[in-house]
Amino acid sequence: MEEILKRIDRFDPEFLDEIQTAYLSCEKAVGITAWLNRMDQVTQALKQGKATYRQVEDHVFELKLINYLLKLSPGCKLTYEPKGISNIGKNCDIEITLNGLRYLVEAKCFHPEWKKAEIPQDYIAKNNRLFMDGESYHTYQATRGHLIEATQHTEQKIKNYDGDFISVLAVPVGFHLSIEDLRDFIFIYRNGQPRSDDPLGLMTMHNMLGPFERTIAQFWAFPFPQQSFSIESNKSTKVLAPLKSNDRSIEL
Repeated sequence: MEEILKRIDRFDPEFLDEIQTAYLSCEKAVGITAWLNRMDQVTQALKQGKATYRQVEDHVFELKLINYLLKLSPGCKLTYEPKGISNIGKNCDIEITLNGLRYLVEAKCFHPEWKKAEIPQDYIAKNNRLFMDGESYHTYQATRGHLIEATQHTEQKIKNYDGDFISVLAVPVGFHLSIEDLRDFIFIYRNGQPRSDDPLGLMTMHNMLGPFERTIAQFWAFPFPQQSFSIESNKSTKVLAPLKSNDRSIEL
């Protein structure tokens, strides 16, 4: 682990210590060495100029989740990259079993490029006005586009598993994806159409290649700071619902 961490020296030393401590605390997770092997590969590619820090952050987000879930429910069995029905099928990131329940969790992050884009006035919802510059619009729309892709990708992975389980898409919320933007997207996912006060909901519908299968049971929101394993102050992890009143804490 020490050699791996030396390759990502742009991270704060305190965060590097957190990564090492978290990994050691997650050693009881089945298959966790596969996470370490992948971390080794990504950081070697980074050193060779063939990967980015964003890819490292995405992989560390998986460890943040594993660390959090094991602390939330120490008695659970957690498996990293559980095997599905087909050996050539794609596997979800995490499986959790506890008290007769089984969760399959896919972890996704979003890192839109910062550039300007023209706001498509034809796709702003009726009776809505959009106060947003071109850079903010691109960041917002690129993130939502990636969220569409991540959701469809997760639905494909779910097909590689049988039996009873609760399917989950887990994402970090904060700078690039606000919790309310995620909520608007979940409304579209559950209802097949956007909220009337979602100004760019029509744009989302336009960008979708087809309807969602709606096989994701829960969306988990994690307000992790970029370089920390702790939850942001005065915030909490949530099972997010289309209506805020129906949000609830993540409990296993």
